[in-house]
Amino acid sequence: MQFLRHHPCPGAAGRLTASVALAASAMLLVTKGCACSGSTPRFPGAPLVVVSIDTLRSDHLPAYGYRGVATPNLDRFRKDAILFEHAYAQVPLTLPSHVTLFTGLLPFQHGVRDNLGYQLDPAAHPTLARVLKQHGYATGAAVSAWVLRGASGIGDGFDSYDDRIAAPAGADAAGRVQRKGDETTARAEGWLHGVKDRPFFLFLHLYEPHAPYDPPEPFRSRYPLAYDGEIAASDAFVGRLLDELRRLGLYDRAVIVVLSDHGEGLGEHGEDEHGILLYRWALQVPLLLKLPGGRRAGERVATPASLVDVVPTLLSLLGVKPKEGLPGRSLLEPATPSPRRIYAETYYPRIHLGWSDLRSLVDERDQYIEGARRELYDLARDPGERDDLAASEGDRLRARQKELAAFPSGLETPGAARSEELQRLAALGYLGGAVATGNGPLPDPRTSLPVLAEVKGGFRLAAAGRDEEAIVVFGRVLERYPSLLDARYEMGQALARLGRDPEAYQALREAVRTSPSLAPAISPDLARVCLRLGRLGEAEANARLAAAASPSEGHVLMAQVALARNDTAAAEREARAVTADPGAELRAAVVLADVAIRRERFADAVAVTEAASRQVHEQHLPPVPDLEFLRGDALARLGRYPEAQAAFESEIRSFPGNSKAYSRLAIVYGLEHRTVRDVDALLERMVAARPGRDTLELAASTLESMGGAVGAKAWRRRAVAGR
Repeated sequence: MQFLRHHPCPGAAGRLTASVALAASAMLLVTKGCACSGSTPRFPGAPLVVVSIDTLRSDHLPAYGYRGVATPNLDRFRKDAILFEHAYAQVPLTLPSHVTLFTGLLPFQHGVRDNLGYQLDPAAHPTLARVLKQHGYATGAAVSAWVLRGASGIGDGFDSYDDRIAAPAGADAAGRVQRKGDETTARAEGWLHGVKDRPFFLFLHLYEPHAPYDPPEPFRSRYPLAYDGEIAASDAFVGRLLDELRRLGLYDRAVIVVLSDHGEGLGEHGEDEHGILLYRWALQVPLLLKLPGGRRAGERVATPASLVDVVPTLLSLLGVKPKEGLPGRSLLEPATPSPRRIYAETYYPRIHLGWSDLRSLVDERDQYIEGARRELYDLARDPGERDDLAASEGDRLRARQKELAAFPSGLETPGAARSEELQRLAALGYLGGAVATGNGPLPDPRTSLPVLAEVKGGFRLAAAGRDEEAIVVFGRVLERYPSLLDARYEMGQALARLGRDPEAYQALREAVRTSPSLAPAISPDLARVCLRLGRLGEAEANARLAAAASPSEGHVLMAQVALARNDTAAAEREARAVTADPGAELRAAVVLADVAIRRERFADAVAVTEAASRQVHEQHLPPVPDLEFLRGDALARLGRYPEAQAAFESEIRSFPGNSKAYSRLAIVYGLEHRTVRDVDALLERMVAARPGRDTLELAASTLESMGGAVGAKAWRRRAVAGR
């Protein structure tokens, strides 16, 4: 099918070479810099802006016919842009999809198959930013999701890659850690002002409307569907950036793309959110492309398009020859006569759940999906993909099956998991004896989906602090689905929170065996458990593996291992190496405070902890374990007992299971001449918050240090009795 309302480009008389264009004025680029090759115009040196609105399915935008939300800014932009009616992502996951977007490669070519455990090798697969940087462009990005951190390789080639987002508390939370869109947009605008007078490439990533849906007002009250409220919020952020481009005189001469990385399940086929299934609503995304000078404004293109086409399209527009062998094509060239089928995949079910992976081909008419079973849908007649034609359309099914078989189907171990550190974990016995998945084919994701409701129930119990109940739920699920990584991993976290470290250690080791590719994401939790168990060699191995996924997290863990070995010099060195991650920087501050106390530099410890506490308050970050405890410890050593008491109480409010805080507070009570009854009541609170023999022994030793030998004996008898 040919493009609708095709407008031919002016002749070659207006050509400018790229080197001349970079020095030319902005207006000259628009009026004279358009040279033709086929139907793709050329705008060498034109500003380039790419806006990715995460998790935005195209059928929830008014530009694509939806009436449930108002998007005035995108509607205005749509009038200036070419709208691609049928654009598809290659994978319904944020990191792999953006890697495809910026390399022009399919997932099995660039090797990034999941949000966790995988890294792009930019030396082997140059990004759009790298290519444009080599052609004189300033390159800047501001992203809103932790999974798009620059350390994943996606930041390669950017002069500035603003990804200052606190790392998640655990691997299961990684996809939900985000920065609000208004803040990310402000960061993008700040960078824009510094490069507005030269050729630049700006990438803005917004995480609204990704779950959890929490739209700001007035959108929260305006829309009954929170997903739509977040779409409206993203529209406001996009409008803010586009208005700034207009104010700076950049909008008219810029190439601007607005798109999404994948769609979202809103209950269709039983999936909430995304990542597991490959139906149209998970893959079809908005794609709007604005050319300089209003060229082809308002056009609609019905030919299927793909995110893999974005790199060749943009490079061609900017007068840069795309790399040979890219699977995509310029979207501004005439369509070929033969039908085009677009490849997509998801290995999330296999990596996280132990279920079958899914792969698909989609074209103007059909979608073919292959996994534990084969499905075929007529999208024109059945856009909701309810009527599976696999049984009645055998010839079409076999033809698609043959075509899909030409695409490689293996799942390679990611680069991070091929590292020397993973080999070290194998030597420690982590990877032997994989969890049994039973005989026969892997479970079908579609028919297995109901179990996820039970898993999410366990997540909710854990989030509410009901870890004992959550562990029961996860155990019940794992009896039926032993390879369900997310349940096993969360069970390990819950056991660790309850102080059941030996059990947590076993659960987390099993999680690594279940899915070795996610070892770098699991390793931080395993390192912390190993530290508490005194398994310092394993803690170090896990810390080094964690650095493959998050260098800052790896430095913090290595600093904590050094502290456990009483190597304060190494601890300080590792802690000071932490950058670009607010959460890791705060945990590094805890290490530096501990180092200062060990060196009897108590005032320095107070200064470090107070600065970190201010950062927590000013940036609305979650409380940091041991931060207030160490501040209280340093203050007590300086004789500032009322302030120390307040700090210990603050630690206990945030972390009721921190027994050390109760113990030190009890000592402060003694120094302030509080009654024995007050001290005993405090120690009872400590035991209630974290029952166990170790806590009872700590109560006894605390009283002994205060000279309360009689009381200590009573606590020790309780420890022996185990109550």
